[in-house]
Amino acid sequence: MKTAVQAGLVALLAGATVLVAPAQAATTVQRTAVCQNGDFQGSFTLRYEISGGYYHLIGGTTTSGPYIGDSAGTVALRISYRSGTTVRTVYTRSVPTTTGSTSFAMPSGTDVPTRSFGTASTTFDNGVASCVATVPLT
Repeated sequence: MKTAVQAGLVALLAGATVLVAPAQAATTVQRTAVCQNGDFQGSFTLRYEISGGYYHLIGGTTTSGPYIGDSAGTVALRISYRSGTTVRTVYTRSVPTTTGSTSFAMPSGTDVPTRSFGTASTTFDNGVASCVATVPLT
């Protein structure tokens, strides 16, 4: 009888250890913001994952234009967040463009805490006009 009770307890404990909750999977989010100044337009799409209390930024793509003839423009990306009264910038990059399309791959560790107010702002400039498209991290 004692052996049967011990075997039952071992089986019960083994069953309990199998019922561990699965790890929480990361949620991937894609957000787009647009801006316009006259005929000049810009669009910015940001991709990020939410897990472990952070927005883990993956990358982004932009489209903008028109760029006429030899007109060279710039696309500048700034990712920052506000925590209390402090604003922290976690990533900045500015690249020249004439094609109207740019891709950004975020370096590992480009993270924003989910308890803060984060934004990714892209400034488009074609040398004549400019506009800013801002994606909130939510």
